[in-house]
Amino acid sequence: METFEGIRYRLLGPVELYHEGEAVDLSSTKVRLMLTALALAPNTVVSFEALGRVLWERGAPPSARSNVRTYATTLRRVLDRDSRNRLVSRGGGYLLSTDPDELDVQVFHRLAEIGRRALADGEPASARTHLRQALALWRGHPAEGLPPRRALAGQLDALAEQRLLVEEDLLEAELAVGATAELVGSARMLVTEHPLRERGWAALMLALYRGGDVAAALEAFAEARHRLVEGLGLEPGPRLQQLHQAMLNRDPALLERPAVSTAATVGTRCELPRQVTLVSRAEEVRTVVAALCSPDAEGARVVVVHGPPGAGKSAVALRAAHQAAWCYPDGQRYVDLNHTAVDGAHWRSALAGRRELVVVDHCSSAAQLRPLLVAEPGCGFLVTADTPLAAVDATCRVAVGRLSTPAAVAMLGRLVGRARITPEWAAADVVARCDHLPLAIRAAAAVLIADPRLSLAGLAARLSAGAVLDELAVDDLDPRARLLARYREMSTVDHVAAAAFQYLGTEGVVAGELSPAVVRRLADHGLLEDGHLAPLTHRVAVELGTMPA
Repeated sequence: METFEGIRYRLLGPVELYHEGEAVDLSSTKVRLMLTALALAPNTVVSFEALGRVLWERGAPPSARSNVRTYATTLRRVLDRDSRNRLVSRGGGYLLSTDPDELDVQVFHRLAEIGRRALADGEPASARTHLRQALALWRGHPAEGLPPRRALAGQLDALAEQRLLVEEDLLEAELAVGATAELVGSARMLVTEHPLRERGWAALMLALYRGGDVAAALEAFAEARHRLVEGLGLEPGPRLQQLHQAMLNRDPALLERPAVSTAATVGTRCELPRQVTLVSRAEEVRTVVAALCSPDAEGARVVVVHGPPGAGKSAVALRAAHQAAWCYPDGQRYVDLNHTAVDGAHWRSALAGRRELVVVDHCSSAAQLRPLLVAEPGCGFLVTADTPLAAVDATCRVAVGRLSTPAAVAMLGRLVGRARITPEWAAADVVARCDHLPLAIRAAAAVLIADPRLSLAGLAARLSAGAVLDELAVDDLDPRARLLARYREMSTVDHVAAAAFQYLGTEGVVAGELSPAVVRRLADHGLLEDGHLAPLTHRVAVELGTMPA
């Protein structure tokens, strides 16, 4: 949860609420009960009467409506911290507005459905990956720790049953990929906890048989029969009976694995880099995920995330890619065009017939991107660029700009620890010197981390001395290096624009002195924003203008 921005609701275990990666104190049992009732019916109005049955098992008091409003006010203080109206009063009740990735129950159902579909399509490796991910969301019994409520029992029991079904589906997927040795322990645990479920017994018998322990497989059938007769008064069903008979007959078909589709042999791959700290980007991430997972898209989905160098486009793209991964069951790829040359023909061939998400980082032009795109309707391309890549037919474009001062300070605090973000004026000054760009803020944080004795006020003083770019030149977080890379790339193809960039570093010169065509070309290379040079970009232009020829 610490890698997620915004709100996260967790019901698959103790009820928990996270905001900006940090757990929110929900010590009030009534508030947790109300949140559970609302989260079990997301985006649906839950009436005052229904909430009353959850909050008061033995009947609601005369002050019930007033009390419910008080609990709603408490929830709103947490849910609406980012000014989004999540808890809505409507139609004689309340509605909890959620996005698909915010509620662990919804994520669980989606992953389970993808896994089952893959299993039915003869893709057990993909099925195993998604079913494991679904089960990894569970931390205990649903809504564990809350007092029992008849009004919630049906929904919570249904969730527990869904978990069991997914565990059984996973056993079948494991059998299909040939993981018999590891499977025996899992199957034994399942039948020990749920001795009347025949699918678990069948998986255990087959795993033992394929592992060469025929006697143990037959003993497992005998134990299953004993449990079923003793517990239900019933003989084993046809599936177990037929499996038992096949083992007695040493049927060679028992050693054969189910046919696996050609696509499945490639397996599910995830090459996405790890996620990094992200602050105040929930809306951008939400928009990207919605576009990548839209069922209405024709052909491959292409989403362009654009903004000035250092604005954190890659971080937004990777966060969205991880959240949208469930829409692309065949895998997720990552390519950084700053460091990788891609063979377009080979690339398109590898994606043929696949449902993969491809993150294309640091794309400089439409011409660089086009050879990588395919028409496969199941594929998605998430592209980061300094410009909107207007010449590309994109499903959606999402702009990522500078952070506000509060968000920039919050990001610095998450990187170095809140205890070091004092005094407030120094924090505001440091992020302003960093031009409110996440890359530069990371560099400033790295300077503070490297020198625990350096105060925030001390760093502010060093940055104000004029050598901002020198102070922020930290490893691969160096803003100057990023901007110089853009300049050098431009200078190889457009000498006029390169000379104009240096000219803008001259004191008193403004972009209005340049021709519209040159202004557009500078903007196309991400070096000009809204007709002017940003502070750090201007410093690079000044340095270039003062270099000896």
